[in-house]
Amino acid sequence: SQLFNTSIRENLLWSKPEACDKDIWEACRMANAEQFIRELPEKLDTVMGDRGIRLSGGQRQRIALARAIIRKPDLLILDEATSSIDTDSEKKIHESIDNLAIETTIVVIAHRLHTIRNADYIYVLENGKFIEEGTFSKLTKNPKGKLPAMILDQVIK
Repeated sequence: SQLFNTSIRENLLWSKPEACDKDIWEACRMANAEQFIRELPEKLDTVMGDRGIRLSGGQRQRIALARAIIRKPDLLILDEATSSIDTDSEKKIHESIDNLAIETTIVVIAHRLHTIRNADYIYVLENGKFIEEGTFSKLTKNPKGKLPAMILDQVIK
C-alpha cells in the first residue's frame, strides 16, 4: 500500500475522513503501530516523507495496515504483508493479523509459510491451480503433500 508525503494522521484519514482520534489510535493499536507512533516527536502529526521514507519498512507496513483497519472492513486481503521487513516487524504484523482475525475475515497471500501457520484454512497453489487445501496441521501431516515439501525447501534456503 502506498503512503503519502503527509502526516501519519492524514494518511489514516485518507481511508476514513470522519475518523476521530480514538478511531485512529485504535487502528494503530490493532496494527501494532501505536507504540512507535507515540515515541515520535510529533506522534500522529509526524510527516512521513515521500512514500514513508522516514519510517522503517516494518513501520510503513503497520501504518498501511492501520489505514486498512480504520475502515473496519468485513474482508481484508493482505498480499505479502510481511515480504520485505525484518523479523521483529514481521512478528508484530503477525500479532496484528491474529488480533484482527477475531473481528474480520482475512485472506492472506504469502510465500513465507510461517505467515500462514495460524490460518483457519489454507489453499496451496501451484502454477495457478489449487493443489491442496485444509488446516495447517492436516496439510503438514501429509508426507506426500506439497506443503511439507515447501516448508523443507524454505528451511534449507
